[in-house]
Amino acid sequence: MTKNELAKTLINDSVRNLKGYHLEPENCAVKLNQNENPRDWPPEVKEKAARFFVERPWNRYPNFIPDNLKKMLARYVDVDPCSVIVGNGSNEMLLVLFLSFAEKAKSVIICPPTFTVYRLLCDGLGMRAVSVGLDNDLQYDIGAIKKAVEENPGAMLVLSSPNNPVGNTMSEDDFKDILDIHTGVCVLDQAYAEFGGFDGTKLISAYPNLIVTRTFSKAMAAAGLRLGYMVGAADVIAEINKIKLPYNINFFTEHAATVILDNTKIMEESVGMIISERDELYEYLAALPFDNVYPSAANFILVRTPQKQKLFDHLRDDSILVRDVSSYPMLNDCLRIGVGTKDENAKLRESMNIFFERE
Repeated sequence: MTKNELAKTLINDSVRNLKGYHLEPENCAVKLNQNENPRDWPPEVKEKAARFFVERPWNRYPNFIPDNLKKMLARYVDVDPCSVIVGNGSNEMLLVLFLSFAEKAKSVIICPPTFTVYRLLCDGLGMRAVSVGLDNDLQYDIGAIKKAVEENPGAMLVLSSPNNPVGNTMSEDDFKDILDIHTGVCVLDQAYAEFGGFDGTKLISAYPNLIVTRTFSKAMAAAGLRLGYMVGAADVIAEINKIKLPYNINFFTEHAATVILDNTKIMEESVGMIISERDELYEYLAALPFDNVYPSAANFILVRTPQKQKLFDHLRDDSILVRDVSSYPMLNDCLRIGVGTKDENAKLRESMNIFFERE
């Protein structure tokens, strides 16, 4: 039996048929392709976390339940600690949620273009995907989502607000209108919530079928730590906690996250600067000859141009890396541009000026 035949025999068809999530590694001086916070934590904050790393025994497991971190997160989002689960990035939280609800939900309602991991998990677990596309302006089609919810009772509804890779949001009123008629679980991915839009965690007490996922990778400037968390009704979270793997975050990540939560003022200042830079960058891009520049409530901006590949190559030649998202549904000719530091955004503008003068 060949290796390919063995794989065909052993691995679930739902997994074998997947196109895996992949990002080609490239080295550029200005990295605007992964929606990271461009401002690192100051040395004094990192040194405080590093001291713990030196002193703490490496041969011992981390805390079975990271109670202190959960308490600090609960305080940050103003919920009870029993309503919080932490994990290895919000991607792990999404996996745990899909595992928890797949059998009963059977169907997953998603609104492409959106984060590709939703469909990846759906297909990998053999669930039926119900796609409700964004409208022609790349905004949520509220009427179509309501219709899908009514036609698929008990389905798992996955929404992202602000939504990656577009940057669009859903209003709180529209979201509540959907929850009022939705009978299944609703997962609200708010990886970019600190940059704009409403705070879904405030709605959990009124909607026990709502679960909100968050991350430390964006506003918290800690993508390298791989830490995410979810917030939901305490009794629902208690059940979900049974499928979460034990010791899913290491002791350094756990401690570093508490240091970050002790310094949220630094994070808030960083977020304020990113929002200001984003708005300035949007005004600049909107004045260039793009077909579309889409308003964003996140830390990136989506643009559309028939010169997409030429522009991407030109920027890369200038050691500026943006994300080609043209393979997403409805996003032909689109690039996603992360908001960098003031200096990085200045280099981007300089390179853009040269490109559009050349054409």
